[in-house]
Amino acid sequence: MENRSRLSLLHETLLRLLSMAENVVRRIWSVTLGRFIFVKPMGSRDPAVEVATINFIRRNTTIPVPRIFGAVRYRGSQYIFMTRLAGTELSRRRWKAYSQDSRDAIISQLKDYISQIRQIGPPPSSPPFICSILGGPVTDHRLCVDRPYGPYRDEEQMNLQVRQGFSVDEFGKVFNLPQDAVDIVRRSHDIQHPIVFTHNDIAMRNILVDGDCVTGLIDWECSGWFPEHWEYTKACWTDFHAEEWVRDLKGFIPPFDLEYLADDIVGWSRSWEPRLNL
Repeated sequence: MENRSRLSLLHETLLRLLSMAENVVRRIWSVTLGRFIFVKPMGSRDPAVEVATINFIRRNTTIPVPRIFGAVRYRGSQYIFMTRLAGTELSRRRWKAYSQDSRDAIISQLKDYISQIRQIGPPPSSPPFICSILGGPVTDHRLCVDRPYGPYRDEEQMNLQVRQGFSVDEFGKVFNLPQDAVDIVRRSHDIQHPIVFTHNDIAMRNILVDGDCVTGLIDWECSGWFPEHWEYTKACWTDFHAEEWVRDLKGFIPPFDLEYLADDIVGWSRSWEPRLNL
């Protein structure tokens, strides 16, 4: 019994020492290389899609994104090493404090960046798959929360995933939707939108600014080819509590009000867990 107590004490002591050592390393890192290199922890998620996407964006646009040094696995977790961009995250408080001229300047820059993304051609496949930059599954919590899903053959199949495998009429009955709501979902899901490259997480936290200059657009792990309305639909959800920001989104992302309304109906009606293994 006494030996067990000694072993337990030794174990706790070693853990404390390791923790102290890691804290020292973090402090040293923050005032040395950490000023120039940003390390993004990915947990168990595969960093390949985000690494490939950022490199792709660097080659095909003028959007300010980090330069990737590489990805490593440490203690079962994945980490991406990249350059640290200047600026700080945009926030609701910062956005409300900006003058209209500063807001207009930021909106103009973001509009140019979204336009550049839209000019990237669709993936070289037929039919035009809804997929990641690598042609595989996409990460999107509006579609499913447990893991990446897809790729989707087309928008019809993606909408079927959104409706959890139900037809529009079945979905309306299962979730007890009024007929006018069912009609909105049907009208939206009957539209076949062009498939365009999409950041898919345009949130204030992913926009870096220095004054009224946009210094970075970050967090590309959810990106890929999606229907053209999806950028706007997703952006309206990322900061939906910031009404002034959601209003200003229309200044730099082409709006799709019918599609957003349909997604609002579907999103609040269903479970976030998928029923289809697509």
